[in-house]
Amino acid sequence: VFLIGAMRMAGLKGTVVSHVALLAATTISTGLTAALLPSAPERVGVLIAIQMGAIWAVTGAVMGWIVRSNGTSKSTAINTALVWFGAGAIALPGAVTFGILTPLETLRSSATPTFGIGVFVFIAVTVALLGGSMTLSAATRLPMLALVATVLYWTAFAGAEVGFSITTLLRDFAKMSEIPNFWPPDFHWALGDAGTWWWPASWEFGSATRANPLLETFRIAIIASVIGCSLALPLAFSASRLTAFNNWAYSTAKGFMNLIRTVPDLFWALLFVTSVGVGPFAGALALVFFSLAIMSKLLSETVDAANPGPLEAAKATGSAHLPALRSSVLPQVLPNYVAYALYIFEINIRASVVIGLAGAGGIGRVLESQRSFFRFDRVLAIVVVIFVIVFVIEQISVSMRRRLV
Repeated sequence: VFLIGAMRMAGLKGTVVSHVALLAATTISTGLTAALLPSAPERVGVLIAIQMGAIWAVTGAVMGWIVRSNGTSKSTAINTALVWFGAGAIALPGAVTFGILTPLETLRSSATPTFGIGVFVFIAVTVALLGGSMTLSAATRLPMLALVATVLYWTAFAGAEVGFSITTLLRDFAKMSEIPNFWPPDFHWALGDAGTWWWPASWEFGSATRANPLLETFRIAIIASVIGCSLALPLAFSASRLTAFNNWAYSTAKGFMNLIRTVPDLFWALLFVTSVGVGPFAGALALVFFSLAIMSKLLSETVDAANPGPLEAAKATGSAHLPALRSSVLPQVLPNYVAYALYIFEINIRASVVIGLAGAGGIGRVLESQRSFFRFDRVLAIVVVIFVIVFVIEQISVSMRRRLV
């Protein structure tokens, strides 16, 4: 603080003060960290993380005062101090995740704990990246600076937590040539003579009860899209504050919509396969709920953005609620509704491949059966065929949506 005051008296201000103060505060706070943790901690828990955050909160308070004195709002200054506190709190867990710090509880009996300059440097860099970016973004009026720095750090943190490694990915990708029966793809089996799973001559596999998997995929997608999008229309209008009958209807519809959006399509498939048995019926039911979740969410937001003027005018003339909605709000959202329905049909074609892996019918069951027999050449051929079909459907859907919206 004395250094900041001296620079102010010397006529320095703005980002120069922020840079110098950032360097000084990081150095001082790192020294305080070294005083608090002279050796490797027994374990990195919530309490020690809060203690670390409290030390760096001193820096945050100074930085908050700096950005406040530069003319920023009080809320920005408070947010700056809170970011410094949060950065200090996650520094030690981050050091453990990235393998820089090993707590005593995880060491073997003969291992030696390490807590050297590397740990302090990592802590300083972590806090400086998050807290410093917030300080500089507040001082320079560049909020994206803090956002980008935070996103980059948490991306690296999440990657380290799940063991994501670019080096490992490239090494394993290079081993794809060692997979048996992988190349070349068996297009003769996929697109060959009559009697294969694909060719129109064997659409029913010689049986009226066993449909061609690709046609089955289209049938599932059509049923799910029509039923799901139809049910989503009243649900979306009830889940919008503009068009809901009352608060109770709004809360109920919103809660139900959030509930079905929580469950992914694969879990719906597993649930209905258990309930009604293996086959396309379970897949159709799964994608009905999947389509309902997507359409209700997209359409309710579109209804929220509709112009309320025509609805108010219709009600002012004495019109009932439903006729007023039909004449004033529905025409506004109808083009978007049709465009969303086309988009959902396109998504259902892709999703039916995934739910087929769970036994819910469609082309996914062929994909899974060939994979289980290690016929990766046929798997690759199926993937290429699916890609071409989905690409064609997507182009048609995009063209139609452009005409509607």
